[in-house]
Amino acid sequence: MPIVRTDEWLEKHPLKLCERLTPYFEHATARGIYLHLTHHGMYSSTEKVTETVTEMKQKRIWERVDALYQQLRKRWNGPDIPIFIFPANARNRKLARDFNSKGGLAYHDKLFLFLLPHHETKEIAAVLTHEYNHVCRLEKQPKEEYTLLDGIILEGLAEQAVGQFVGKAYEAKWTTYYSDDELRKFWRKYVAPHQSIPPSHSLHDRLLYGRGWYPPLLGYAVGYGIVRQALQKGENFSKLMEIPSERIVQLSRFGE
Repeated sequence: MPIVRTDEWLEKHPLKLCERLTPYFEHATARGIYLHLTHHGMYSSTEKVTETVTEMKQKRIWERVDALYQQLRKRWNGPDIPIFIFPANARNRKLARDFNSKGGLAYHDKLFLFLLPHHETKEIAAVLTHEYNHVCRLEKQPKEEYTLLDGIILEGLAEQAVGQFVGKAYEAKWTTYYSDDELRKFWRKYVAPHQSIPPSHSLHDRLLYGRGWYPPLLGYAVGYGIVRQALQKGENFSKLMEIPSERIVQLSRFGE
């Protein structure tokens, strides 16, 4: 499936273009999709968007993503899904601080990337690798309802994939926020007691993203630490992709 040429959509306000996305979501409105995507890093204003898209076209962003995507599909024998590329929100300070103003959002059947003209090919490869790894993991471990533990392992696997296949230098900044001892403490104190809660639970996102008084990117960092520990103990990355989250924790001996 070719990369969706969203560059041909972007003359309109982002809320208007989200009407084109409604066939890809069940029971969702254009406004609901718009709020969801902007929450995760998509641009929210038409200011300078035409200029940004023109620069992205000149930098051949869509073609570069397509070439990288074909490589990833072959590497992981992954599903063929539509990929939507939109400008990122350059004013989002958190996105700039933690992710150099790039972002993504993955589902089992589609993927969104939020990019800007200044992103180099390796940076694009990093965010695409992270998000497409999510897609592959969700295909290999389908569940009716995922838990907090599933979420943190999902993030840990995805960022370890970036380190292995793109390079350690392109891993997200949050991978360096905490020491191993701190991550084990976070696991015991915050994550392990609540590892089975579903996404609908009030604590889920606070623990996964480290919101409120919790350490920033708490769940992401703990998941990264667990998967890294499993790999250091000799486990194969491809094997980890296919086994349950609980088993990955056991293999890592992270809770010991």
